[in-house]
Amino acid sequence: MQSSGTIVAIFDDGMSRFGPLADLRSSFEQRLGVLTSIERTMTVLGRVDALFPLEHLAAIVIERNSTTKTLVGRLPPSATEVVLINGALDSLEDAASLALGEAFVTADDRVAMARLISKDAERFLERLGGVSHLPRHTLRRPLIHGRTIRAPWDLLDRLEQSIPADIALMSRTGELTDRVASGIVRFGHHAIFMDPTAKVLPGAIIDTTDGPVMLAQGATIRPGAVVSGPVAILENSTIMDRAQIKAKTVVGPKCKVGGEVGSTVFQGCSNKAHEGHLGDAIVGEWVNFGAGSCNSNLLNTYGEVTSRLDAAGSNEKTGRNFYGGVIGDHTKLAILVGLNTGSTIGTGAMIAIQRPPTFVDRFAWMTPERSQSYRFGRFETMLRAVMARRDRVPGEAYLARLRALHDAHAGRDGAE
Repeated sequence: MQSSGTIVAIFDDGMSRFGPLADLRSSFEQRLGVLTSIERTMTVLGRVDALFPLEHLAAIVIERNSTTKTLVGRLPPSATEVVLINGALDSLEDAASLALGEAFVTADDRVAMARLISKDAERFLERLGGVSHLPRHTLRRPLIHGRTIRAPWDLLDRLEQSIPADIALMSRTGELTDRVASGIVRFGHHAIFMDPTAKVLPGAIIDTTDGPVMLAQGATIRPGAVVSGPVAILENSTIMDRAQIKAKTVVGPKCKVGGEVGSTVFQGCSNKAHEGHLGDAIVGEWVNFGAGSCNSNLLNTYGEVTSRLDAAGSNEKTGRNFYGGVIGDHTKLAILVGLNTGSTIGTGAMIAIQRPPTFVDRFAWMTPERSQSYRFGRFETMLRAVMARRDRVPGEAYLARLRALHDAHAGRDGAE
């Protein structure tokens, strides 16, 4: 597929809706399965030369890629052909058969992948959109494998396929090997892929009957935990003692996860170390669950779950009977918080009431005494303290984006 002068660019077409999960990251930075689109493209194609985020996220993407050679918002001048990849696409299985002048398109008229001469690629990227924005002479082919994820419930629908597929990609390097740690109980016919630095401590139970289990560099499963694949535990994450990690779960880098968790994706750097149920949910970064906090992922009526992703939006059908919801970055839940089925919790929310509403706006401060807006100065102090625990410092563009979100969404009823 590659030739001299061919570069790889990933774009956000603005047609996916992730609610608060999109406040601080583009579609190609979302964990769509085990991997983000950037990580998946690096694994399959070996390179990412350019990223094209939506305008309001450009500064953050530039800041996050300041130490790499990846360009943001422009193509390298040496490009003669460009492989374009939609950041919301969760599989690159069709990439090998993509010829120059062709595009893979979805049933809902999105461009999943295309290979164009540089001039045509630049024109497409200038006015990102659906299939109608491709050059007229482009041969359009239906996408066979994968899906361009439109909403959180689409992502959850795909986990049964995307987790094993991503684990298979990651195991091709040979760094992850199928091995058995002493003192654990293992059953099932799928593999346990472990980095040499990963640990499964005695007394853990791993069930690979329905799919593989992967432990990346520095990952740990502690005694008494039960893990049922398909499951991926990424770099330096820990599954706590006696945890029950059910199928279709991805624990992103630097997380601590305990209690009962299933069909859930953690973006990374979040803690749910205590008891409590979490199911059919997507969790951003820097989230903390207090002891006993849990969510509902099934209505008492057993009906289809509806959910509201944005303050200006309305409830919409998810097509799922099991849907817990999304929890935005930097959310903090106190002890014994119970989230309703289909909840959306906004970025930076601090919840210390036992039953919050199903939709919680960004930077909400909820206590038994009052509900108001989280004062940004106090929020920033908390953010810096939390990030410092993992040796991280927020960048200026990152803080500017958070402040802009705060100014746009904070209420006018005072600040805590």
